[in-house]
Amino acid sequence: MIGELLTFWTFGPDAYASEHNRRYHPLKLVIWTVVAVGVSAVVTAVRLALSGEPRAGWAVALFPLVLPLTGAVAHKPPRYVPGLVAGVSAGLVTALLLGIDLGTSLSSFWSGFAAMCAGFLACSVVFSAVTWPRPTPPEEGP
Repeated sequence: MIGELLTFWTFGPDAYASEHNRRYHPLKLVIWTVVAVGVSAVVTAVRLALSGEPRAGWAVALFPLVLPLTGAVAHKPPRYVPGLVAGVSAGLVTALLLGIDLGTSLSSFWSGFAAMCAGFLACSVVFSAVTWPRPTPPEEGP
């Protein structure tokens, strides 16, 4: 039920129509993830401006980053399981490597936040690449 609501919110009505995946396109996933990164950054900046420092529960600002991929998986595009495995793997590696690298130059909070956002973006890009619609070869007549 939650997946259906998120799908409706993200991709519009009729996500499970007879024309399978008609409203889903991998490019939409990447665009929505970029929008979610922006929303998360604004929410985080406002929370920091109001509270002065990160407090318990700051990770709630990362919730918008989960929505685009959840909506995409709810559509069950072709090759979505390998796409999810490859995307999550790429996102984890990206987040870990960037978190370690950026931790030396930025504050630990912003380096962690930037690494998480980059990880979600990498996950979306890899998922989109794996689930990208393949052209169907023309059918040969008898």
